[in-house]
Amino acid sequence: MTTPCTLTEYEVLNHTLPNKLYLILTPFIICIGLIGNILTVFVFVLTDLKRQSVSIITIALAIADSFVLLIPVAILWLEKLLRQELTDLSPFWCRTHGFFDLTFTCCSSWLMVCIAFERFCAVWLPHNNKAILTHRKTLIVVLIIVFISTVLSTWFIFVVKATKIQTLLLKNSTENTLVTLDNRSLIQSSWKCNLIDDSLYDSMGMFSVIINYVLPFIFLLLLNSTVIYRLCQRGIVDLRSSITVMLTLVCIVHLFCTLPFQCWWIYYEVRDQTGDCSWLKRKLTWHAITFTIRNFNYMANFFLYSCSSKLFRNELKGLIVLSLLPHEKHQSYHYRRQSLYDNRRQQSISLTRLIMRRLSRTAAYKHVGAIHSVAAEIPLTSLNEHG
Repeated sequence: MTTPCTLTEYEVLNHTLPNKLYLILTPFIICIGLIGNILTVFVFVLTDLKRQSVSIITIALAIADSFVLLIPVAILWLEKLLRQELTDLSPFWCRTHGFFDLTFTCCSSWLMVCIAFERFCAVWLPHNNKAILTHRKTLIVVLIIVFISTVLSTWFIFVVKATKIQTLLLKNSTENTLVTLDNRSLIQSSWKCNLIDDSLYDSMGMFSVIINYVLPFIFLLLLNSTVIYRLCQRGIVDLRSSITVMLTLVCIVHLFCTLPFQCWWIYYEVRDQTGDCSWLKRKLTWHAITFTIRNFNYMANFFLYSCSSKLFRNELKGLIVLSLLPHEKHQSYHYRRQSLYDNRRQQSISLTRLIMRRLSRTAAYKHVGAIHSVAAEIPLTSLNEHG
């Protein structure tokens, strides 16, 4: 029988290559991911992409990914860097650090499933897609996902507890010997975050891994397989500008980034954890590797949008132009959009007048191409007479 390891995590992982890479890469992942997610929100909110119902899901996904990077990923990185449990600083962080991680990762995974389902409907049911997923229905689905993710993650608050520890510190005399307990003694209070029940934590942790990773993985795999099959049947998809290709690529990257971490959790939770230091070192090493790969998923979406969608790149360039050159190019860019909108509106008005002309049963006009001139020549008395 092996002897349990008495070293801490920081002592076991000290001077290991995976831990060094984790400490170096994580701050870049956090900063780049936050900037990319903010730009993604701006593009889908301020441009024509907001007309797509899937834009609501992508905005919510960018917000959820930002919170994952900002709270649980950043806290764990600071703990590794400072070699101190930040969750022991207060009862609040003791009970909520895991709750935030579970909630936001659950939201991110199931929002990915919503994106895959929306693309499934767009590819297989193109005529009914807009009726199935309207903006209102999509917003309701997003709110339901956020609510259910929050409820399913509250278990973490009830399986941990913050215990107050009082440590008695003794002052040394001039002879460097311990003095008796008198007025010179000092009592220091601190918090320690502990589990209420180890078995309950392990079972609920396995439940969360299934809900947050395994089930979304299965749904994403099935939905994206059918979408890719349909695209291969068509054979005419523009790989540089198709929104379907862009969102399918995002889902595939999510699959590959989250798969190693869920495999790590299941393997090391099912196996006996009471091992020696070599077992603990192997477990923590693979955790650093798989956790870093998982974090790339919350950073990469902006770059996937930019690389795989010409429409997204054009809208992003337009926003940059509006920000850096707010005068001439701003006017030309705004004029182009406004002109396009006005032309569409004038065409709809002209068609309406043409229909009224036909319904009025007046004599046929000679110049078919001059829609505006003919519509303008219709006397109001004639329209009133023929109703």
